[in-house]
Parts: sequence; C-alpha cells; structure tokens
Amino acid sequence: MATTVNRGYPYPEYTNGADFPAQVQAFATAVDTDLANNLRDPALLALDAPSVRAFRGTGTQNIPTGVNTTLQYDLLPTYDNDNMYDGTVSLTNITVQTPGVYLITGSVNLAQTGVAGGSAALIVMSSGGVVQNPVGDSREIDNDKPTSISCTTLHNVAVVPETITMFVRHNHAGALTASIAQITMTRI
Repeated sequence: MATTVNRGYPYPEYTNGADFPAQVQAFATAVDTDLANNLRDPALLALDAPSVRAFRGTGTQNIPTGVNTTLQYDLLPTYDNDNMYDGTVSLTNITVQTPGVYLITGSVNLAQTGVAGGSAALIVMSSGGVVQNPVGDSREIDNDKPTSISCTTLHNVAVVPETITMFVRHNHAGALTASIAQITMTRI
C-alpha cells in the first residue's frame, strides 16, 4: 500500500493484490482519524477560546454632548475565562491577555429624550500598536424610543496586554443617558 503525500491516506498500488474490503476499510479509518484529529478536536478546543463579556444592566451613565464618554460596565463580568475584565481595577477596560485575532461586538442603548435631532456614534478603541484602531457605527437619535447602536469587528492583538475600550459620543441638544451597554470579545 502507498499513502497520499499531503494527508497520508492509504491506497492500493497496481502491484498490490486486490483486497477491496480491507483497502476500503484502511482508507475509511485513515479519513475518520484525520477528521477527528483535524476537525473535531480544534472545534472542541474553540469552545474554550479566550472570551469575555462585560455588561451594564443596572443604573445609567450620563453621556454629555460632544464628549467621548467611555462606557462603564457592572463590577462582575457576565463571562470571562481569560482574566480580561476586573471591575475592581477598571469598570471600562477589557485587557486582552492572549495574542490572537478577536471578534469584538459592542452595543449601547441610549434613553429616549422626547426631543428630536442629533446623532450618536459608538466606537471601539484599542491601545495596541502605534496608531489606535477605532471601529464603530453611528445613527440618528430617536426621540420617542431608546436608540440602540452596535458594532462588530475583527481585531488582531499581537502584543499583550492590550486594552480595549468602547465609547459613545453624540451631538444631541442635551445630555443623554446610556442604560444598557455591553462588550464581548472572543479569540477566533
């Protein structure tokens, strides 16, 4: 029997005797082992990828007009398996401990004001590298219902620790309040 160059799957050569059941079984076993080692195991490991979710579900945060206001979260994270959020040190910072590419999602709800006009932006910022890497989204402010803004990005963390924060800014005539805010990061 010979084997394929890249994956090592066995196959019969012309000089081998014909034993179709044994040859098919050897091939099937090799494929099954390859799939288990190269697909299932990495997928299971991904379940334990470094992840964090910081959330503020209690109280509100004042957001003044024309000022970048870093969003704050509750004291304890919803989930954190890599020590990225410590509310006793900072209620605003996610500190990435493990290098890699991260999927970052952030959102904020701004309370209705009863007054039309203005827009708001949500920005995710990084302390890493020479140039900061802002990513975000903006939208007009609703006057009769909460305004929800969210953004999602991929971010490469090459040097750790790296601090990730999220801020909101608006140009509405008066101050706004942020009721719910969250940031979620998962290494992919």
